[in-house]
Amino acid sequence: MKRNILYILSSYNRFSGTPKKTFDLIKYSEHNSYLYVWSVAYQNDFKEDFSQFCVKIIEGNYGRNLLKHVKKIIKTIDKNKIKIIQTHFFFGELLIGIVKHFRPKVKVIVSFEGSMSAGYLKRTIQKIIYKKFNSFVYISNYVKKEKETVFPQLKKANTKVIYNGTTKLLVDEKIKFMPVKAFRLISVSSLIDIKNIEILLDMMLLFKKENHLDIHLYIVGDGVLRKDLEAQVFMDDLTKNVHFLGRKKNIGNLLHTSDVLVHPCYIEAFGLSVVEAMMAGKPVVVANSGAFPEMIKHKETGFLVDPFNAKKWKNTILEIKNDKDLVKRVAKNGMVKVQSDFSIDEFVANYNQLYKSL
Repeated sequence: MKRNILYILSSYNRFSGTPKKTFDLIKYSEHNSYLYVWSVAYQNDFKEDFSQFCVKIIEGNYGRNLLKHVKKIIKTIDKNKIKIIQTHFFFGELLIGIVKHFRPKVKVIVSFEGSMSAGYLKRTIQKIIYKKFNSFVYISNYVKKEKETVFPQLKKANTKVIYNGTTKLLVDEKIKFMPVKAFRLISVSSLIDIKNIEILLDMMLLFKKENHLDIHLYIVGDGVLRKDLEAQVFMDDLTKNVHFLGRKKNIGNLLHTSDVLVHPCYIEAFGLSVVEAMMAGKPVVVANSGAFPEMIKHKETGFLVDPFNAKKWKNTILEIKNDKDLVKRVAKNGMVKVQSDFSIDEFVANYNQLYKSL
């Protein structure tokens, strides 16, 4: 039986993991999907993508005006006979916590996308509104453990771990600006503190000192640290080997012409870019922390490295560069692992089961 489901997002920005996974869920779900976006950021880039698969998109560009958002969401629920609401992050939780007071029969799912928790005041509010919600989804067991430590009440709630899913990204052309003879590392993430890009620059400096000048690092993404990172690259004279590409839509093409994906985030809740690289048949080197140890087995489906030890990152990359048999086996195993545990089919099936249970 099809259900009318309302998804709450802060924006259409599919460069971010939550809108991307929500888009995939909407695209492949068997249900009638409605979308409420409380900020129209990145509207021109991605709104059309969502429009193809949503029954209706509702925009509430009211900033932090809770009253206007709540009134519009309630109107949407009543007009479209919404049965289930799925939301993320504190502002979305707060909005739906208020909505739930006026429409108690609507089932609410909160999907936890990260492990980090808000400050004392926000946590106090969350403890109150979580009592009203019907189900909670964690994107990894790591997130589950972290959240239950902060909110012990969740241990008794209706919860489920549902890993994000992905499909093989489209490859429609070769990226010509990547040197053919270079050994190409790619990093795909926001340029913020927890992503730990600095360790990759320290690694690249070690490569330079040891005269491994054929190794290049391509950094895909943007964020508040970009200028600082670019300044570090300039000061260390790494501009010939470290390349900032900014945000890119053609990630499939970039992965196709790369040799290894590197992802040193030390509190990653899932790491969709890592799973996408594994699906593309590329070896991945990730931090031995966060959710990665439950997703990846060292030297079997990927490589786990101390997130703060540049020498170990360097040595792992050189091992991959020099041992083609090891890389071939690990990459193949990684692809099988993703197809089994992190596919779109598995992802959507798990959510459909949850919707049915509500």
